[in-house]
Amino acid sequence: MKLKSVDIILSAIFCAALLFRVVTVMVLDIPPESDYAAYQLMAQNFLSGNGFTDGENQAFMSAGYPLLVLVPVFALTGNSLLAAQLVNAFLGAITVLICYFVARRAGAGRVAGLVAASLLTLYIPSWIYAEYIAKENLMAPLMLGIIWCALGLAKKASYTIAALSGLLFGLLALTGNAALSIGGAVLVALAFSKTAFGRKVVSAGIIGVIAVAILTPWLVRNYHVVGAPVINSNSGFNLYVGNNPSATGYFVSIADTPAGSQWHALRKEHGELGASRILGVLAIDWIKDHPTEALVLSLKKAAVFWMPPIHGGKGDGSRAETVSRLIWLVQFVILTSASVASLAFRNLRTRSLAILWLAVIGYTAVHMLFYVVFRYREPIMPLLCILSALSFEQLWRVAQQRKNVAVISTVPKVTV
Repeated sequence: MKLKSVDIILSAIFCAALLFRVVTVMVLDIPPESDYAAYQLMAQNFLSGNGFTDGENQAFMSAGYPLLVLVPVFALTGNSLLAAQLVNAFLGAITVLICYFVARRAGAGRVAGLVAASLLTLYIPSWIYAEYIAKENLMAPLMLGIIWCALGLAKKASYTIAALSGLLFGLLALTGNAALSIGGAVLVALAFSKTAFGRKVVSAGIIGVIAVAILTPWLVRNYHVVGAPVINSNSGFNLYVGNNPSATGYFVSIADTPAGSQWHALRKEHGELGASRILGVLAIDWIKDHPTEALVLSLKKAAVFWMPPIHGGKGDGSRAETVSRLIWLVQFVILTSASVASLAFRNLRTRSLAILWLAVIGYTAVHMLFYVVFRYREPIMPLLCILSALSFEQLWRVAQQRKNVAVISTVPKVTV
């Protein structure tokens, strides 16, 4: 396929991705609740001069999405939710575009790169999440950008790519620090790199320094506000919700745990960070006292994290929702199956495939430690689109080879 043709098709895919998400935003009408409402309130409070708070907490929620997306959008549009959702749609389309370039850097041909972008374009949950005021909309392109950098670093430890990686890591830490679990893929990429050891060390240092520089203003702010230079104050809380006698693997309300009756008193006495740290100690104690139960629970979380979408939704159960959920199920099964199949092809057993899988495994592992909410899976789905496209490309090549062999075998022999 000629380069100009690729550019035209990729542009069409980008436009289709944007269109699908914009139409979804215009059709759906889902008011913000829970975390979404908290992000909205954080941005509104900041713009109104009431501090960067969700009303009850100063540093509990991740700051990146409301700070980098909602604050500028609300400042320009007067707190317009629709404007924020349209920006989400644009972020989704940008993610589709990045998906193509990551696939190409991972070794996919031009057609396979377009297939990866098309798979993500058509993936229904990525349309729907544009409607939600959710950090996952920003996490997805940031995570893909880091994987693009990792694949580049695996070839050569470039200081420029390291600097870009550090910038993206800093922004990702602000947006959703659980996604820092893909950092292992970057370290392995540097280890794979056929570059002098000193250059690898300097590249790792550049990544760390720039990431910390991005985080420093927020860390300083939290030191003054909650008493410690933390990214957020919820780590102990989240660890406890995922590891206590009432834990199920899913998110459960703190009120439904043994510490629920003490939570408000702990917050009042120790503040949001102190109360969270106390819960973290309780979680660690429970894990130590129940190692087998904690291990089984963590394995259950991994299974739940990748469970096909057979659960019910909060919608009205309309025919449109039923059909869309069925399509989602088919898409998910195809993507997960094709991704796993990538491990079976000898030609794909490269450092690039290892980096992609390390990112998927690392992101899964962090949720095995805490708890599972289905939307947490969405930022890693673009990698499954890439893995699937690589598998489809190999299947096509195998089919072509067999076809060529069959043609050759049917050619009559000429005797002289």
